[in-house]
Amino acid sequence: MKFLLLIIPLLLQAVTFKVASYNVENLFDLHFSGNEYVEYIPDGKYGWNRYIYQKKIDNVSKVIYDLKADIIALEEVESLSALLDLRKNLKRRGLFYRYYAIADKKNSTVKVAILSRFKIIKEKELRVAYSNRYRDILEVHVDIDGYPLVLFANHWKSKSAPESERIKYAKVLKKRIATIPKSLPYIILGDFNSNYNEYITFLKESRLNDTNGKTGINHILNTTINGKMATFDDVRRDCSLLYNLWLELPITLRYSYIYHGEKDTIDNMLLPCSMFDNSGVDYIRNSFNVFKPAYLFKNGSIYRWQRRGGYGKFSGYGYSDHLPIYAFFTTDDKHSEFSKEKEVKYHEVSISSLYEKKELGSTLLIKKAAVIYKDKSGVIVKKLNDRAIYIYRHNKIFNKGYYYDIYVNGIKTYRQNKEIVSIKDATKLGKIKDINKYYLHYKKGMDLSKKIYQNEVIYTLRGIYKKRYLYYDKEKKIRLYSKIKRFHLQDGTKLSIKKARIMWYKNESEIVLYYKYQIKG
Repeated sequence: MKFLLLIIPLLLQAVTFKVASYNVENLFDLHFSGNEYVEYIPDGKYGWNRYIYQKKIDNVSKVIYDLKADIIALEEVESLSALLDLRKNLKRRGLFYRYYAIADKKNSTVKVAILSRFKIIKEKELRVAYSNRYRDILEVHVDIDGYPLVLFANHWKSKSAPESERIKYAKVLKKRIATIPKSLPYIILGDFNSNYNEYITFLKESRLNDTNGKTGINHILNTTINGKMATFDDVRRDCSLLYNLWLELPITLRYSYIYHGEKDTIDNMLLPCSMFDNSGVDYIRNSFNVFKPAYLFKNGSIYRWQRRGGYGKFSGYGYSDHLPIYAFFTTDDKHSEFSKEKEVKYHEVSISSLYEKKELGSTLLIKKAAVIYKDKSGVIVKKLNDRAIYIYRHNKIFNKGYYYDIYVNGIKTYRQNKEIVSIKDATKLGKIKDINKYYLHYKKGMDLSKKIYQNEVIYTLRGIYKKRYLYYDKEKKIRLYSKIKRFHLQDGTKLSIKKARIMWYKNESEIVLYYKYQIKG
């Protein structure tokens, strides 16, 4: 019995922890090395000085502090000096990373690094090529309370270069992975400058495809099988495959980077079968996500590190052009499967029923809603024999002229108009054959002043303009509100309004004009 009492305190306690990756967009120090981008030459013409440097450190530190990952891989860190200044700032905020590593054996302009609250017991750099144009891959071995974990932090060549350049990184990783025990859990993470489904997306640009359709992330690292992405079950059956965690998010939510309006998944986390064997460190299923608090966005775009006018001096505002990604892991073999995919049934509702609700207690489903209108701020959806409603701010998800199943998380009454303000997901179903039947077709005697017509899209309405109102059917009138520049009309002008939104404002209906094609006089 005494022997057992001595052993019990030595038993390992299960631990759950968070791993993240964040491209911090050019965290340079204040020391001139001659290898900086021209904008980051200390005290140069772009204003990279002590004040701006501190602002950059503060801004990046805020994101990492709010993210609160236990281990975080960082991309685009110039030096150990910059990494230590960031670490010091985080410690002042109350988040202390005792352990750190950076791939600085090569004098590349920017490097990958890792901050960890768990002990780093070994680190090495995987050389991709001798040229400084290729950043080394950082391999770090971490002790998770007695359990081993390996991380491979990456920052592959950008898409200014063809795919053959990124394949070099994948081959180095592939060769290294082949030498480690199959039971050893590891995470491959970082900025790959490759989408999770790069084998499809890179075909859009012929200049990238110099490899006859082969990609580093998909074909060399084996995240695909039989021409499709390798699923969780595929990887469990075949340990030569890797599982890309982007597959666990709805398609509409898969992005951590936006380039020319296109949402990309160039930041990735790849896992082997050893992460799903209920032994040692395991991945907690469906815990992968993108960290995107409201402050990381501005005007619908990622609020990147700012320069005045886009090309001038640094302003000290903004964060990064990437969003952090993260996932949870555990050493509890009972816990790793806790969120195994379950079939979730959502309550289907009509659009009309949303007008009767002040708030939603759960996610609701609108099936086969037609997107019939789109402006700079949102879209209008409608179902036949039902009402129309405006979806605010999610216009980049939707294409006009298509049906969607829409999973609604939140609604709001804004200036007397009911709007959907939050959605969980939207599944694109197919093209609308006859969109015109979803518009509101005016018939003689119809009274557009009724509130039931709010958010409808009027197909055609003719009348005479007088003092900001359109008079139709002789005595009936509806207010016109225009967002068209230099919109001036003389009283008495005959007008035809087409495909414009009807809103409710100050207890009165009005037609909102966004585009010149909506009005003919």
